[in-house]
Amino acid sequence: MGGTASVLSLCGVAQAQDISGARTPRPNRVAWMEIFPEPLPEGHDSLALEATSQFLRPDRATSGDGKTHAILDGEEWQLTADLATPLLGGFLNLRFRVVSRSGGIADQAFTSYHDALNIPQGGRNLVPKYQFRYRLERDGVVVVDLDESGTVLMEPDIAWVKPFGTRETGGRFGFSVQLPTGQREKLTGTGSTDGLVGGALWKRSGPWHAFTHAERVFFGLPKDSPYKAVLTQRAFTRAWVGGGYQGQGAGFFSGLGIELSLGYIENPYHVDLARMDKDGLQQHWTLTHMRLPRWRFGLSEEAGSYFAPDITVFGSYRF
Repeated sequence: MGGTASVLSLCGVAQAQDISGARTPRPNRVAWMEIFPEPLPEGHDSLALEATSQFLRPDRATSGDGKTHAILDGEEWQLTADLATPLLGGFLNLRFRVVSRSGGIADQAFTSYHDALNIPQGGRNLVPKYQFRYRLERDGVVVVDLDESGTVLMEPDIAWVKPFGTRETGGRFGFSVQLPTGQREKLTGTGSTDGLVGGALWKRSGPWHAFTHAERVFFGLPKDSPYKAVLTQRAFTRAWVGGGYQGQGAGFFSGLGIELSLGYIENPYHVDLARMDKDGLQQHWTLTHMRLPRWRFGLSEEAGSYFAPDITVFGSYRF
């Protein structure tokens, strides 16, 4: 009987141990970056809904040499589903993403917010409200040109993740492959098979926790891909570091938890636009509660760079 259990465990039929001590961080959702593989998952069934505002001010969207012209103005709603199953002592994870792109509903809210605080509009007053347009042109090559709202299916990710240690002190490592099922013209993928290797470490002590997560992303491009006009490398690094506190009480305030992390995304693009050639920095704020242990709610905002989206809000549920 013990031998049978060992064989089943090796084949992944037996349930792998759940020791996850840190959640997969939210990635950079700016349009130029969402075509690349998703961060290494946790290996759990989950759903997440995100809303992202993206904007690049038009008076700073043409390079000094006149070779680059960019437009980034839109809103995206994304539903992400993770389906996981035990395999070879770890977890096989399938990730699917459905994205709805449009001019959005938040433009007036941003305008009113800046007016209320008496701060500049950041160029939003220079474009029509509720406009949707993604365009990137470099040296006469049109890399992206989207101006029609719609809902698309992004390229899926297949990952294998192996946890180790305990929930208090441990980590996970693994790899993933993004399948070339998307269409470059619709900005749903690179049109090639991409992948990554990465891992995470965590430490918990009572109500406090800290974590780090790092990855190396690799991508290939078809011979005729226009992305070659703006991508200067075929791999880049991204990493997150953070920590938080989780209240242990049953009351509203005593049960609240908060987590703060900083994400760094190396920029594989080079277009001679200062606001697009910087590496990406994002601050992520996440709220949890003891009464809702499966839920997480959060906010991401650019932290000193304009390579990341203006703002992203999300809610996620782990089954």
